[in-house]
Amino acid sequence: MKRSLVVLILWTLILLGLLLAPIRESEILNPWGFPYFDKVVHFVLFFVTGFASVLSTKFLSRFRNRVLFGIIFGLFLAVGTELAQSSIPFRSRDFYDLTVDVIGLGVALLLYDLIYRQARLRAFFRL
Repeated sequence: MKRSLVVLILWTLILLGLLLAPIRESEILNPWGFPYFDKVVHFVLFFVTGFASVLSTKFLSRFRNRVLFGIIFGLFLAVGTELAQSSIPFRSRDFYDLTVDVIGLGVALLLYDLIYRQARLRAFFRL
């Protein structure tokens, strides 16, 4: 199995562990006291998920297929984790979390698209 695919699997397990852990929101470390810190965390988690999904699928020869995989994979994780949270103690479904998940995923895929379209950047990052 390719190393990049292993990284995606490990990242997915970490993501699931973080999003499905039975912890109270008040127990989440918030170093700056920012009231919407959980939304920032959701954005970052799915931004990383978006990048990890497209970077780990280099075996898909077409750029469009990699981005499509990233969209489907990311949406599956975003919707799945939000639905699953309703059955976990101290957790609940949150439409705003889902919205921020999708925004983080979308920003990552758009940034990947911008980088990929620039030949120098594509060569530099070996995309």
